[in-house]
Amino acid sequence: MSHDHEHQLPTLQAPVKALDPHGVQVVGLGTALFVIGTLICWWQLPALEGIGRGWWLSSAAVGTGIGLLALVVLLILRRRRLR
Repeated sequence: MSHDHEHQLPTLQAPVKALDPHGVQVVGLGTALFVIGTLICWWQLPALEGIGRGWWLSSAAVGTGIGLLALVVLLILRRRRLR
C-alpha cells in the first residue's frame, strides 16, 4: 500500500533558557568593542586621514553613542521587568 504523504515526527523544542534574555550582555559587548574602535581610530587619525579613511572615527563614535543609548534603554527595561 502506498501512502500519499509520509508520516513526520513532531518537532520538539528543547527546554533551554536564553543566555541573555534582556540583551544587555550582547549590547554591552558590542558597545565596548565600538569604544575600543573609537579609541584606536582617534589614536591613528593622521594615518587614517592619509589613506582617506578619516570618517572611520566618526562612524565608530556614532556606534559608541548608539550602543550607550541602547544599553541605557535595555537596563531600564530589565529593571522594570524584574520588579
